[in-house]
Amino acid sequence: MKPLRILLLFGTSELNATFSYQHSWPDAFARHPQFDCTRINLLDRRLRSRAAALATAATWRGDAVVLLHSVFSNACLLSGRLFDIVRRIRQPKVNFIGNEYKLMPEKMEFCDRLQVAMLVSQTRCRRAHDLYRERLGCPVVGMPNTGFDPDLFRPITPLSERPIDIGYRSDDAPVYVGHRERRDIAEYFERHAARLGLRVDISLESGCRLAGCDWARFLDSCKGQLGTEAGGDYFELTDETRSKVNAYTAVHPDADFPEVWSRFFAQYPDPVPMRIISGRNVEAAATGTVQLLFEGEYNGYLRPDEHYIPLKKDLSNADDAIRKFRDDEYCQRVTTTAHDLVMSEFTYDHLIDTFAGALRSIL
Repeated sequence: MKPLRILLLFGTSELNATFSYQHSWPDAFARHPQFDCTRINLLDRRLRSRAAALATAATWRGDAVVLLHSVFSNACLLSGRLFDIVRRIRQPKVNFIGNEYKLMPEKMEFCDRLQVAMLVSQTRCRRAHDLYRERLGCPVVGMPNTGFDPDLFRPITPLSERPIDIGYRSDDAPVYVGHRERRDIAEYFERHAARLGLRVDISLESGCRLAGCDWARFLDSCKGQLGTEAGGDYFELTDETRSKVNAYTAVHPDADFPEVWSRFFAQYPDPVPMRIISGRNVEAAATGTVQLLFEGEYNGYLRPDEHYIPLKKDLSNADDAIRKFRDDEYCQRVTTTAHDLVMSEFTYDHLIDTFAGALRSIL
């Protein structure tokens, strides 16, 4: 089958080095046999590179334009003359949307102006897809936002020889997502580590996040990793609740989470969930690390006591979870099953094969 010629837009630099998926997707596309990629890195701010990007986009000829998550995640990287050139390209445009919990009106306007032909969401939730289809009038595909590089993330050190019992690296979630699960799970195991006889290395500080090889080495040094589903339970295309929460906490900076929850989420009518599997889950499974996770859907991939040790969100079964964690036979079974899963479903080659099939269906 002839490779598809795509103009691939993305943004990678040291600024987002700890978000491995933002760096891995462009490299995976570049080496994949189903694609012939012309790449533009929107975070390469050198004058010569910016001029080359304009010339490249203006003269490009191919089958489709693909915009990866990093193009518009926390901020829109495609603007000005380059945006106008890309907008005028007649070939279909596909947008991998990132951070589907904020700046959604702006992201929808971005899609409108580009006239995207397909949206790739990080969720499989049908209700969320229906909202996108109604708003944008284009096909919507649900795919995990992350895969893993099996040459980097792989089990090296036997579990019994790993010096850290339980590790965790994450950012604290903003209150407007409607939960504080990352902080709950981190604080509980930090507070109870001595009682449970655990050696832990846990942090929610941004400066403690790890990138690339350092992250892979950290996972391989931990017998277990904590984790939660990414995202929140209150998906909106309007950002209405996010805006209200931000306005309230700006006026009431001392408001604690229970107060915010009671005011904005306790009576929320029929919420649409936007919970997804995290790259941290995938990469931990790839390194053969035992995962102690809050119970959840995890995009339908991870199942309790099959791929991970389940923790109730009130942590009432934490002692029981640690008993399982100390059962070597159980842990070997769980890590083997999880590793087999990600090897079959989460290599970038597999994910991009899946995307190629979806893209060919609209060409």
